Amino acid sequence: MRNSRPFSKPPRRTVFFAALAALTLAAAGAAMADSLLIKEQGSFFVGGRTVFTDALTGSTTGFLGTGVNSGNITVDQMYVQYQIPETADSHFPVVMIHGCCLSSKSYETTPDGRMGWNEYFLRKRRAVYLPDQVSRARSGFDSTIYNEIKLGKRSASDMPELRIADHELAWLIFRFGPTMGKAFSNEQFPVEAFEEFGKQVIPDLNAQLPAVNPTWTNLSLLAIKLKGAILMGHSESGFFPEQAALINPTDIKGLITIETGCPALNSEQSSNLTSEQISKLSKIPTLVVFGDHLEDVPSYPKLWKGRFDSCTKFVQQINAAGGDATMMHLPEYGQFGNSHMLMQDKNSNQVADLILKWIDEHVENKKASVGRN
Repeated sequence: MRNSRPFSKPPRRTVFFAALAALTLAAAGAAMADSLLIKEQGSFFVGGRTVFTDALTGSTTGFLGTGVNSGNITVDQMYVQYQIPETADSHFPVVMIHGCCLSSKSYETTPDGRMGWNEYFLRKRRAVYLPDQVSRARSGFDSTIYNEIKLGKRSASDMPELRIADHELAWLIFRFGPTMGKAFSNEQFPVEAFEEFGKQVIPDLNAQLPAVNPTWTNLSLLAIKLKGAILMGHSESGFFPEQAALINPTDIKGLITIETGCPALNSEQSSNLTSEQISKLSKIPTLVVFGDHLEDVPSYPKLWKGRFDSCTKFVQQINAAGGDATMMHLPEYGQFGNSHMLMQDKNSNQVADLILKWIDEHVENKKASVGRN
């Protein structure tokens, strides 16, 4: 018999809770879509060498024991922390190297609490490796000379320079503004968090390192360990990716140089490149990035323009040798007011997108085309 009961509507309470459940699921889905899934993270050391020293401590009775101040130590090892997101398999990892008087903190949370490039690149499906330069932060260095001076084995005049950037120098040379405490009208660096930025500045012992900086060698070893990596250097380390490639280009897939001076063939720079070195570097896609206000700090009228010009010449020479080099002057790419610390600027994500676009077009697409051949 046919059921003649009319179809009844659910109670309004049921409809309300069904709608609430749907909204909750939608919100959960949105949250999940915005979540960051890390497949692997950790840290390790690259490189390093063993040396013998008879000046382990400043006296023969230290906390390491009594009457013993000689032995073998490991020096020049480079600390690297890393994170690999779940979806990173199709991309080369990016190695981000910090500049003078800083550490890999440069790429972590910004001074005003925003997402740094470490997290942003992870969310763009790139594995990120953050080394500390040899002689900085968690990486090693040879402390023998300091103990030798304390023990009287060497003259105090042998003490290597210990570099550190004061607040006044940082404000001007990093182009936060034309004079100390005054920001450019379109300044992108979060100057309201300048005090927090000052806490990132730490002693720089690079002056004691040999002519061939161990960090260069360690970066080339890291690229080999990762079986392919893009090296990104900033400021003091801006040309480190190229120096690593000159030592051993194996598995270095891209070179990104941010805000530094570039040695070039037959230039007036103190460290020139040979035609053979230009040819070697031309085999690897290269990006050079500079921010804004290069000539707008009266205390340093020629510093940044001179560095920009040297890198422009370097880019031209790489391209003339058949390479693939790009000069990315950010105002020409629609980004204005960027400081020297552009990875911490308020438009840092937009700058990162430009770099990621270059990686996709000049490095990743090259990888795909090679794979198809």
